[in-house]
Amino acid sequence: MPEGLSNVENANIGSDLQVPTSACSLDDIGEFHRDAAVTFGVFDGIHIGHQAVINTLLKRATEHQLMSALVGFYPHPLAFLAPERCPPLLTPLSKRVEILQQLGVDKVIMLNFDAQIAAMSPKAFVEKVLLEKCRAKHVVVGYACQFGKNRAGNARRLAEISQEYPFDVSIVPPTEINGAPVHSTRIREALARGDLRCGSQLLGRYYSLLGNVVHGDGRGKEIGFPTANIDTQDQICPPNGVYAIRAKLEEQWLNGVLNIGVRPTFNGTSIQVESHFFDFDETIYGKSVEIFLVEKIRSEQKFPNPETLVRQIRRDITDAARILETSTHLYRSAN
Repeated sequence: MPEGLSNVENANIGSDLQVPTSACSLDDIGEFHRDAAVTFGVFDGIHIGHQAVINTLLKRATEHQLMSALVGFYPHPLAFLAPERCPPLLTPLSKRVEILQQLGVDKVIMLNFDAQIAAMSPKAFVEKVLLEKCRAKHVVVGYACQFGKNRAGNARRLAEISQEYPFDVSIVPPTEINGAPVHSTRIREALARGDLRCGSQLLGRYYSLLGNVVHGDGRGKEIGFPTANIDTQDQICPPNGVYAIRAKLEEQWLNGVLNIGVRPTFNGTSIQVESHFFDFDETIYGKSVEIFLVEKIRSEQKFPNPETLVRQIRRDITDAARILETSTHLYRSAN
């Protein structure tokens, strides 16, 4: 495994870990057999701020001999409440589950944010979800926590409600980088402007795109550089251009270059995400691949003919190989 991809790669995996493969309704939450320390939220990105909350959760669970549990909302609540304002994803469900496995949470519930959840008052959410379903004895939330109908609940309100019920609350302060709190919106903004350095530092790992390999038009193979076309669905992509990448394909780690764009040399019009892996020649249609974006090499450009493009691709591969040879550690600062 390449070094520096994540600061959670070597975390212990809880022996009682239960993880979902899809979001469930409130009625589908299975029975808890032990009292629990619980956290809840969207957790898109599971960035270093989220990890601070989860580390506090694990600490409280150990201190009070409780099971650790995380209730996540998937998809984003805005997908139900205001689809036109729903932000693009940082981490699909499978990636969130993978990271939570690495962090060692005992039980993960991905709760479908539906009309039933949206209509709950803050107190009803505490009663029906945290207490009845999750047997919460300790609840851990971030400083900016919001919950309940019309986001009427926050960390302070949760602490007030806890005075009426037998559970305690821990409120985790913000994790700051360069004097500003880490949050998912800040990461999306960094990625949207192409600042991989900042996005990676806030995440605590290289940003990655996850998707299945789909059929393209074979243009890359025709010019001598076969590519895997990746269906990234609703994930946020950085600006069009060429990137040095590391990729995880099943149990293999591959180096390569990634092109995001419309392929203007061939008069393309739709954005495609295409990866060329070094020293690799296998048919992988339908397989899932995760692409870690290490560094941008150049912006997308139109070339006068395919031959000029080929010469540039060779230079891109040389540049990517150099970048990947020296990029074994996470970025230490962000702009």
